[in-house]
Amino acid sequence: MNGIPTDEHVFIAGKTGSGKSFLAEVYLAGYEHVVMLDTKGQCLERRKKGKELWYGLREGKDFVLVETLEEVAEARTKKIIYCPIPEEQDEEHYDALMKWVYERENTILWIDELMQVAPSPTKYPFHLRALMTRGRSKEATVWACTQRPATIPIDVFNNSSHFFIFDLNIPADRDRIVKATGCPEFYEKPGKYNFWYMRDSDDEPVRATLKL
Repeated sequence: MNGIPTDEHVFIAGKTGSGKSFLAEVYLAGYEHVVMLDTKGQCLERRKKGKELWYGLREGKDFVLVETLEEVAEARTKKIIYCPIPEEQDEEHYDALMKWVYERENTILWIDELMQVAPSPTKYPFHLRALMTRGRSKEATVWACTQRPATIPIDVFNNSSHFFIFDLNIPADRDRIVKATGCPEFYEKPGKYNFWYMRDSDDEPVRATLKL
């Protein structure tokens, strides 16, 4: 698997604990400008437990963790983790973040759980669609992770160039992946910590494992 260009969208799906977030974390550590939207507050929990917030990176030098949009705009590191306070956990603030990424350009937005941002196929921030449909020319792209692909907007599927699919327990989720890609291989679970990988130009996916 070659490096993923910064002007291409990425879709990652898998059940809780499958390894999807860790794959994005490891992969995106090697890119320059990345903003992580941590709607689940997992980075704050990791900090409480004294765990590393971003694999292989140093807080304060490589990235900062912020909790408000104002702090996002003021950040001076190339990577940012935005773990919004409760008052900013809504569509208005998610849309404002996406608008900021879209206008900033040359930035990858990593959404750690798309279901929190786009709760249904028809309800999602306006600028998520702008990023998915027009962001590539600006190199303002999205790496979207989710555990429930059956409920996400079709714009995310239609505009993603790379698919990483871990184990999914719910048949409707696997069915959505198969219908979006036309590849029946996705009906089969790849196995614990394995994933199916496919480019939009591929005829079929390959089974793979993240190597550190």
